[in-house]
Amino acid sequence: MLIAAGEEAAIWTAFGGFMWLMVCFWIVFALVGIALLVFWIIAIVDCAQRKLEEFPQGGESAKTTWLVILLVSWVAGLNGVAGIVYYFMVMRKNPRGKSTDIVPPPQPPQS
Repeated sequence: MLIAAGEEAAIWTAFGGFMWLMVCFWIVFALVGIALLVFWIIAIVDCAQRKLEEFPQGGESAKTTWLVILLVSWVAGLNGVAGIVYYFMVMRKNPRGKSTDIVPPPQPPQS
């Protein structure tokens, strides 16, 4: 079957456009994957360095549980999801370095 030169050029143009679309898709996909990996690493570092009393639930079991969840999520392939959940449940509720204890304001001296 013979095709005209103009039709062949149109086919190659369409194919090239489709290939560029696929390349752009894979670049975006890779960038999102890298961003989730970095977010997961930040969550692990934060969890490891966080003091026990800085966890919203508090205690050694909360820290250990979150470390296990974050590390097991790597094996399960859900590291980005676990990092995002950790961010909203721990990092955002209780920023590191801020005490969870409510300290009453100082009372003025009475004379």
